[in-house]
Amino acid sequence: MKFRRPRRNEDDTSEEAYEVEVDGDASIPVSELAEEVLVRTRRILVSGEITETLSSHVCSYLQLFALMDKPIFMYINSPGGCLSSGYAIVDQMMASPCPIYTIVRGQANSMAAIITAFGNKKYRYITPNSSMMLHSVIMQHQADSIEKYQGMVDYVGRDYDQKVIELAKRTKLTTKKLKSLMKETKWLTAKDAVETGIVDGIWTPEMERNLNKAFMS
Repeated sequence: MKFRRPRRNEDDTSEEAYEVEVDGDASIPVSELAEEVLVRTRRILVSGEITETLSSHVCSYLQLFALMDKPIFMYINSPGGCLSSGYAIVDQMMASPCPIYTIVRGQANSMAAIITAFGNKKYRYITPNSSMMLHSVIMQHQADSIEKYQGMVDYVGRDYDQKVIELAKRTKLTTKKLKSLMKETKWLTAKDAVETGIVDGIWTPEMERNLNKAFMS
């Protein structure tokens, strides 16, 4: 495997992208090779803000990987984002027949923490220097009639209560305790996250190396 810079014309001002030559085959961009490796090893990166676009991307890969009964590995590094887009991912995870590992690598705040919790129990991890954060729902709504606004508040409140009940089942906390923590906004170290039960253990460098060896064997 050899890395090289692609040849460009003098007038080409595009950003430089390396290519890789694999076993004498035609060179391909490193980004495409990385994507191919991720697919072959059934890894999904949930990185950045959780938007409709990211949700669609993640759900597509979850559907693809569900065609084979093998574990799926979701690496999460996200500040959170859209609730509906995040729960689209959760629903697709719940529909998958495959065991799903969720591994926090960096941060998993807000909606990203919820996605992490919905990995299969005993398969939810966080790397030693990562963190998580839980908070109550934040409403963003344009001014409208008081009747319409009140209707929305009532719906969001009921929906939020039900989601907290379901999330509590994925942790070691009671619904009351979890709701109290989220009301205050709770920041969690890796150790804290394990103690609350939102993840099951610490994902160590050795575990990552062993996983890579398993894929290569």
